[in-house]
Amino acid sequence: MTLSLVLTFALADVAGRRFLPDPKRINRALFGAWYEEDIYDNFCAALPCAMGLFRHRIPAAMRAKGLIFVHVPRVAGTSITRALYGEGCIHHHSMRYYRAVDPAFAQSAGSFAVLRDPFARFASAYAFIRAGGTALSSLSTVFLEQTADIASVDDYLCFLEGRGALDLDFVMRPQSWFVCDPVTGASLVKDLFILGEDGGALAAYLAPHKIGRLPWNNRAPRPPLALNAGQRRRVERLYEGDFALIESVRRASRDRFRGAAIAAE
Repeated sequence: MTLSLVLTFALADVAGRRFLPDPKRINRALFGAWYEEDIYDNFCAALPCAMGLFRHRIPAAMRAKGLIFVHVPRVAGTSITRALYGEGCIHHHSMRYYRAVDPAFAQSAGSFAVLRDPFARFASAYAFIRAGGTALSSLSTVFLEQTADIASVDDYLCFLEGRGALDLDFVMRPQSWFVCDPVTGASLVKDLFILGEDGGALAAYLAPHKIGRLPWNNRAPRPPLALNAGQRRRVERLYEGDFALIESVRRASRDRFRGAAIAAE
């Protein structure tokens, strides 16, 4: 049971009635972060020597696979997580967390993440926010309230531009926040794939784990989103690190392809 949940149930009855505040509000009041994952992520930086106390939090299924999947939201991550580990492992921990909680496991295990073109992910996140989530994953009450007045792309962009990572829902954050070192910008994940571009390579990577064709469990149906030039520039500024990260993955893929072609000659 999480600390915030313990505190929630420990609160007294009011006028004879049990009340259960949103655990995210308790998290925010006590630790300055809405999400439990963020509390541990903050501890990684503030109390790195104590993070080993949370080693037990790494799921047994993840240890059994010897493979860490860093789940970036709105990139088919729910489908991959369920295929790899089963139910109950849907979390959005950064790679920093795994490296801090159990450095030896993070070093010895494989680790990977799937990324998405930032414009496509922006459109998916915008649809997710406007719809209040999907059938499998609802937008939290806190962010439902905060985004209730968002009626356009420009409204959403203004909302994002005025907040730091810990003030945003996971679907709104840069992909690089989950996989990169915050100081150097270098990827901390051993293998990266791009959704819609590296399907064959990802399938081959997952094949040893007996994973075949992946369903898309948490898809949010949405109409095409046409961004004007100004909106595209704002998205590029907001997710500058993501664009750079994805280009580096594409460049590495091209280099591997050229190397394989030369070797085959």
